[in-house]
Amino acid sequence: MIFPGADYPHKPNTFGTPIQAAVEGRNLYLLVDDQIDPSQAKAVVLYFHGNAEVVEDLDYVPPFFRREAWLTVLVEFPGYGHASGVPGETAFYQTALDAYDHATKLYPGLPVIAAAWSLGTPAAMSMAAQRPVVHLLLLSAMTSMVEVAQALYPMTPDFYFKDARFEVKDFLPGIKAPVTLIHGNEDELVPVEMSRELKRFWGDQARLIEIVEGGHNDIYQLGTEMIRRELERIANSL
Repeated sequence: MIFPGADYPHKPNTFGTPIQAAVEGRNLYLLVDDQIDPSQAKAVVLYFHGNAEVVEDLDYVPPFFRREAWLTVLVEFPGYGHASGVPGETAFYQTALDAYDHATKLYPGLPVIAAAWSLGTPAAMSMAAQRPVVHLLLLSAMTSMVEVAQALYPMTPDFYFKDARFEVKDFLPGIKAPVTLIHGNEDELVPVEMSRELKRFWGDQARLIEIVEGGHNDIYQLGTEMIRRELERIANSL
């Protein structure tokens, strides 16, 4: 199953404020941190989650951004959780653009930070290549879903990934914002070499922070202080 989170049952909201909107006939579902007053916020963070999550799982994410008075907007993927639609690469990229366009109308004048983990990173990169953002924060970034899957299961055929290739190479030249890459150096699912490859492409435009002994699912736990210090650095640079 390429999109396991799409099979999860609906979960109740235990934090944040859900927003449902229609953008040019497409449904959009967002969960907004309610602990930050938008009138006092210094930036908006559009956050794209990983494959086996829905936005209601992400209570651990907004506290990182609250420290900098950034308003977190968690973006749900089509077919996941309370968001209607069918999951797929094209749908994810369009949802990212719709989320940006809607959030900038809701919170005009606030700079936008794109942030993502794992499967969310291609969506964040596609958006950052097409919309102005002040920073791009990528945790456990993948450069290709096909390469991730075939590293785990070498005999997996390419055709299995119809509308789910998530190859980001075409987006990279269009991204002009500063980039932070954070990756566990023992990631067993998305190899750290993918973030190293992105760093090589962007050069001085990007910072790469490797979490020593960090895997895929423990990066927030093992890297808590490093992530917080990097967010503070980003905030001071804006």
